[in-house]
Amino acid sequence: MPLLSKRLSEQLENFIDTINQGPATLNPALFAGPVDRVMLGLKAHANTISHARLVALEETFPMARAEMGQATFNALSRLYAETEIARSSDNNMIGASFTDFLATQNVDPACLDLTRIEWAWLESYHAAEAQPLQLEHLAELDETALLALPVAPHPSARLVKLHAPLSPQLSELNAAADTAAILITRPGSDVLLHPINHSSAMVFIAIDKFSNVSNLLTVAIEQDGEEKALDVILALIGAGSLIVCDQAC
Repeated sequence: MPLLSKRLSEQLENFIDTINQGPATLNPALFAGPVDRVMLGLKAHANTISHARLVALEETFPMARAEMGQATFNALSRLYAETEIARSSDNNMIGASFTDFLATQNVDPACLDLTRIEWAWLESYHAAEAQPLQLEHLAELDETALLALPVAPHPSARLVKLHAPLSPQLSELNAAADTAAILITRPGSDVLLHPINHSSAMVFIAIDKFSNVSNLLTVAIEQDGEEKALDVILALIGAGSLIVCDQAC
C-alpha cells in the first residue's frame, strides 16, 4: 500500500488534533459546508470517542471500579481520558498509564495495586503462547543436567509488587500475612494469580531474561536458606512461570 500523500496526511493530522484539542485547531478548509454544522458533527464524534474511552477503562479495571464505586471511578476516568497520554492511546492500550494517573489523585494504595494487577492480568492474557516448564520434566534429568537447565520467564508471567494489604476484591486468593507480590501466569488457557512472599518474588526477578536452575537456587538459598530453597523453585515451576530456554529465546 502506498504511503499517504503529504496533503492527506496533514488533513488527517488536523482532524485528529481537532477531536483531541478542540475546534480552535480546525483548518476551515478541511470540510465543506457551514462551519457551525461541521462543529456540531465533530462534537458528536468527539462525544462518541470519549464514551468509548470510558467504556474501555471500565472493562479494563472492573475490580478497581467496584473497589472505588461507580461514581468515583467514573469521575477519575473522565479526568484521565482528557490527558494527553490517554488521548494519544487507542482503546486497547488506554489503561497502560491509568495507575500512574491515579497515583496523582490520592487514590488508596491498595486500589492502585489492584489496577496494576488488572493491567498485568490483561497483559498476561494477550501474551505469546509457550510451553511452561513442568515438574515432570525435571524427573528426566540427572543432577548435573538439572542444575544447568536454562530457564527464562514464561511470556505471560508478570510480577506485581504490593504496596498495601491486598484489596478485598481479591479475597479469594487467601493471601498469607507475608504476601509481598502477586505473580500472574497463563500456563494454559486461564490467567492465574499467585500470592507470593518477598523471597519468592526476588527469585523470580533474578530469572531476568536468561538464567539456569543453579543460579536460581543460589538466589533462593540467599533469601530463605538451603532448607526452603528448592521449595521456592518448585513453586515457581508449579505456577507455570518458567520455560526452558537458551541464549536465542
